[in-house]
Parts: sequence; structure tokens; C-alpha cells
Amino acid sequence: MDMVHHIYSLLLGGRLFLAPLGDNIRRVLDLGTGTGIWAIDFADTHPAAEVVGIDLSPIQPLWTPPNCVFEVDDFESDWLYRHPFDFIHGRELEGCIANEDQLFQQAFQNLSSGGYVEMQAVDGYFLSDDDTAHLATSAQRWIKSMLEGSRKFGKPLDSVSQWKEKMENAGFVDIHQEIYKFPIGPWPKDPKLKEIGVWQYWQQLQVVESYTHGIYSRVLGWDKLEIEVFKAKVKNDFKNPEIHLYLPVYIVWGRKP
Repeated sequence: MDMVHHIYSLLLGGRLFLAPLGDNIRRVLDLGTGTGIWAIDFADTHPAAEVVGIDLSPIQPLWTPPNCVFEVDDFESDWLYRHPFDFIHGRELEGCIANEDQLFQQAFQNLSSGGYVEMQAVDGYFLSDDDTAHLATSAQRWIKSMLEGSRKFGKPLDSVSQWKEKMENAGFVDIHQEIYKFPIGPWPKDPKLKEIGVWQYWQQLQVVESYTHGIYSRVLGWDKLEIEVFKAKVKNDFKNPEIHLYLPVYIVWGRKP
């Protein structure tokens, strides 16, 4: 999670969000806060705001800024907050949401008038601008399996491009969507994208290690040796300098009237 935070920081030039929040931010909710690093950074830079980070796993540090608290909670359950928020943030929640319409409806209901919601996430496809993506046969096979597995699980990895429309349906206005790229590997010529690509390469290796075994052993019935050989082929595709893969990154925000 902290590596992902660093990658987003590189992408956004150190900014934590893109929504035009203004100066009068009093209450902030961070959905799926993970290690809590985004919430802590926001609390440090906005000392007048109360920042609440929620996650199913209590993996956040014990020491936090005085205006930052963490709670073990499921953002897919009914929200029972007594006071509305001025900003609701969610990062890398692709594959974590079963009912996206409900999530945006609850965010709308729990925002103050004029408050913003912002979501930052990658859409689960390996793309390229020079038609080299088709050369990554093992990586494409891998991501296809991940996408199919997430759909069967009921929490898709590839629905991020629909979030803008679902925000509109929930009642948000002034909705903006920016699409960026996370290159995988140091292949870009642009120095900023090259640095992002180096970090994203290592992040992608971690993802392959963390998620491949469950899908391929339990769902597809592969044995351990087959899985290890396949993982090596996927990693070789990421390492190949002739293959210029990237993940599309969506940042979408909207305002409650």
C-alpha cells in the first residue's frame, strides 16, 4: 500500500487529491484506508480537519496525528455516521466493491452540501500505445484470469471506467474524470513516467506473487510447479523492454449540490 501511495504521489506531483476542495474542510472519510498513509498525510497537511480512515484490517500505525483516527469497518455495510463529511476519498478500491451504485449513494447521503467524493483507481487492463501489448501473451493471459475471477467473486477489477456515470446517477454534479497511465517498467522516455514505471514494475511483481496462487490453484486446479513457471513467464513479459505495457488510471470526482 505504501508503494502504491508513492506511485500516486509521483503521478500527481505530490498532491493527495484533484478535487477543488477549498480551505474549509472539517471532516474527511478515507475508504479502504489500508496502512492509513493517505489519511495520515491528509491530516498532517490539513490540521483543522478530522480525518477518519476505515478498513476491514487493523493494520494502521498506533501513532497518528491528533486529528486522524482509524476504525475497523466495512464501507459496503450501512453507514451510521452522525455527522456529514466534506470530502470522501477512495483509492485502489477496484476489486473491492460489490455494489458500486450503493457505495456512491451512501457517499452522497453522507456528504455535506458542496462536499466532494473522489475515487482513484486503475482499470484492470494491460494496454500499449504502440501495439506491443499483444506480445505480452503470458501477462495478458494472467490479467484475463484475474478479471474473470474478480467477476465471479462479485467485485470486478474492470468497472472503474463506469464510475463517472454511477456518480451522476447518485446525484453528483460537476463531475470530472482524468485518465493517466501507470507504465510497467522503465521503457518511457519521459523522465517522470520512467520513474513511475520503475516503481510500478516492482508493484506489479508483488501483485503477481500475492494473487496468482489463489486463482490458479483453487479455481483452475493448477499444481504449484505449473503456477511458478507461469508466474516467471508473466514477470518476463513485464521485464521485456520491447513490450510497453501500462495500466489506465482513473481519477474521478464529483460534488454534492
